[in-house]
Amino acid sequence: MSVWSGIAAAGVAIALAVAVFGQPTWEWRLENAQVRDVWQYGLFSAHRERFNKTSNQLEESRSYSYAELSASQPNMARAFGEFAQFFLIGMIASLGGVALTALSRWKGIRGTYAGVAFLGACASILYATFAIVFTLPAAATADLPSLGAGIPEFRGQTYDPATGTVLAWTPATGWVLAIVAGLALAWASSDVWHIASVKTAKKGTPARAVELTPFTRASAVEPELPPPPPTEFVVEVPPEPVVEEVFLIGPNGLLVKHMSRSLMSDKDRDVVGSMISAISSFVREAFSERDGEVHEVTLGDHRFVMCNDSGVVAAVLVKSGQTEDIVHRLRHLLAVLQDRYGARLVHWSGETIEGIEDELSVLWQPYHVPPPPAA
Repeated sequence: MSVWSGIAAAGVAIALAVAVFGQPTWEWRLENAQVRDVWQYGLFSAHRERFNKTSNQLEESRSYSYAELSASQPNMARAFGEFAQFFLIGMIASLGGVALTALSRWKGIRGTYAGVAFLGACASILYATFAIVFTLPAAATADLPSLGAGIPEFRGQTYDPATGTVLAWTPATGWVLAIVAGLALAWASSDVWHIASVKTAKKGTPARAVELTPFTRASAVEPELPPPPPTEFVVEVPPEPVVEEVFLIGPNGLLVKHMSRSLMSDKDRDVVGSMISAISSFVREAFSERDGEVHEVTLGDHRFVMCNDSGVVAAVLVKSGQTEDIVHRLRHLLAVLQDRYGARLVHWSGETIEGIEDELSVLWQPYHVPPPPAA
């Protein structure tokens, strides 16, 4: 869209409107075996042509101004007089819109004024063309000969089989051209409406209008800034949990297996033994009738994560990292232990269970073990 396309659309509309001057707008035709009588109504005058079929002679071919026609056809003259009035107003407004568009380009006048002029011209011409659709049937019924019920609508036809007379009435080329001209003026209005004036930096220099398109409207208000550099998205990977101790406690509360990351002295073993005793008591109370639950206890910088499955408890002491991964590992480990050592763990009384250390070693491995499938 630009000022030139708006002027071009207005030029097309004005050319079509000028063509309406020489074209009939509406036609009334009465024909039978003896005569053909045709009335064609234009913007400023009406033309009648009467042909006698019996003598094969043209009896009348004459144009009437609506001032002359007002005596014999007052309603038709009034209807087309109103049509011509609003059509001329639309023509004048469209010429004013073209002038305002040129001034908008040259002197910096806002395009809104030209857009309003074109919009007013469009409204006036379309009102003229559609108003006549509603006023003409009644006027023609009152002023022109009709068959039967008269002329009930803007376009139609009746036939009298007794006399073989056909009466037809229809809009002509001028009415269609007027509608197209009104729509072209609406197009011109939408093209020039966005033109806005921008002040120049030098004093005394007249402001010139710039055509704002969807790509330049923002830059006419503010200076264009360079785009910001692309943002780099860094995905933080949670640290792997550091497992210090691993405990496997049977359903009777006894410690089945304990594994540690570091070698412990005798003093450390006594401390661990006391801790294991406390954990066993806690496990028996915490997991009573709560099969499948996960508990986490924070002890300073360390955390105990415990998981229960049918009375068998797997617990780890974690120093750092995310414990969510440890929970998945514990659930997976307990599912494997129940499958391979379920009966022996239920009745465990202190004997060595071969291979259980290999099963527990999965907790030390630095990769994620998927959780067991839901039952």
